Amino acid sequence: MLVSPLLLVLLSGLVAAATPQLDKFRALARRNGGLLSLDAATYDELTSSPRDYSVSVVLTALGAQYKCQPCQLLQPEYSLLAKQWGSTKRGADEEHFFAYLDFQNGPEVFQRLGLQTAPVFQLFMPTEGPRATGKLAAETVDFGRTGFKAEPIASHLSAHANLPSLKFSRPVDKSKVVRTVATVVVGVLGVWQMWPLFIVVFTRRYIWSAICIFTILFMTSGYMWTQIRRPLYVQAERNGQVSYIAAGYQTQLGAEVHIISAIYGVLGFSAYILAYTIPKLTDPVRQRLGVYVWTGVFIVMSGVLMNIFHMKQPGYPFRIF
Repeated sequence: MLVSPLLLVLLSGLVAAATPQLDKFRALARRNGGLLSLDAATYDELTSSPRDYSVSVVLTALGAQYKCQPCQLLQPEYSLLAKQWGSTKRGADEEHFFAYLDFQNGPEVFQRLGLQTAPVFQLFMPTEGPRATGKLAAETVDFGRTGFKAEPIASHLSAHANLPSLKFSRPVDKSKVVRTVATVVVGVLGVWQMWPLFIVVFTRRYIWSAICIFTILFMTSGYMWTQIRRPLYVQAERNGQVSYIAAGYQTQLGAEVHIISAIYGVLGFSAYILAYTIPKLTDPVRQRLGVYVWTGVFIVMSGVLMNIFHMKQPGYPFRIF
């Protein structure tokens, strides 16, 4: 009869000895709006094994001197997700911490991991408990697939970290609502005042044709992808130069939509001129000159387009110049 109380005392002592680290990070998360700011020491402590919690860490470079636009885009979204997670009702086995490590606070961690770019998203799963996976190393999340918005990041973590309670709901931006209502009211009043002009514009076939052509060019150039993923318009390289084309077929920059759609437009216009306009010319000299000029335009723009494909994927096999 004395053994059971004694065992209970011993077990309670072991549990109490195992919780100070967890309680420490819980308190820090509550104090900082759900988001842990790490240095090299706390990074190692938080990600050390064994652990009965999962943790997502963003390795970032927020200093103005680094000119990391993706870091600046990600940080408010990640903070918003962490704050909402802090107030979410979740299961007893859904212990998860959101944390970030700025380069200024832990350059040795970046050097140890061999990181040359930022941001980098790491996911550490529990090494013990019901959600344990047995993986000690971190899983790296590809921002090219998730983007920098809180919604896809939350969906990824919910699926891959086994956190069913993690569902992000974006707070209502009251200022945006006011601006939207004001814009709609002004737009309705403007249409009402200029309705006769709108009738003339919207009954012209060539206007609708132009709208359709521009829509096709933009959609075939990746416009919808950029609206979903919200990538950067341009990207600053480490040498200070600006990049307008993103490497790889899995991602692109906003500027690529305008560049590719313009090239497609010139190619389509050249083909139209060669097929329909030039054959109608009665002057042989003008017709021959038109063939030379617009064939040259078509070949040059095709070469530019192939060079862009080669920039995105060096293994692309076709080139003109």
